[in-house]
Amino acid sequence: CQDPRRRISRIHAIAYQSGALQQVINSYKYGDARSWSVIFGRLVLGWLELNALRDPPDLIVVNPTYTGPGGRAFAHAEIVLQRAEKADVSRRWPFDLRNPRAIVKTRATAQSANATAKAKRAAADELRSALAIPDPARTAGRRVLVYDDVCTTASQLNAVADCLLAEGGAARVEALVLARAPWRRRT
Repeated sequence: CQDPRRRISRIHAIAYQSGALQQVINSYKYGDARSWSVIFGRLVLGWLELNALRDPPDLIVVNPTYTGPGGRAFAHAEIVLQRAEKADVSRRWPFDLRNPRAIVKTRATAQSANATAKAKRAAADELRSALAIPDPARTAGRRVLVYDDVCTTASQLNAVADCLLAEGGAARVEALVLARAPWRRRT
């Protein structure tokens, strides 16, 4: 958290990544349990309603998913935001659902799930080189909230924040994750 290269200002977590939640996230992301996107979207919306009304984001984006050649089978994070937007009957929250998105991933990159911290940092560096801001006017001067499902080292979220700040001119970038990995002592 004290790293001077850290670009993301804060990471909010709905829960810890453990037990049943960890299993459900994995079955959604890597299996066929796609109906969980509705529940995850409602969790995101509920967190916003309880925690973000005093200082709401100007734009809510995802850590983008690449679904082209060599990429994922489906845009799992984007679908969660679509479900959150659909559940937002008051239309209060500025979900980024336009095409193209405010931040995009231009190619497949190495997965960091189950990798060492060093490998996760390398994957985040690769991710950063694959990110682009199609229209900086959409993010310039804005307070951006980045949604992702899981945070372990925050390397990927930091790469997304760096792109939004450096290329998109965002004023501030925070993150919201469904689950964060429990802290582990370094040995």
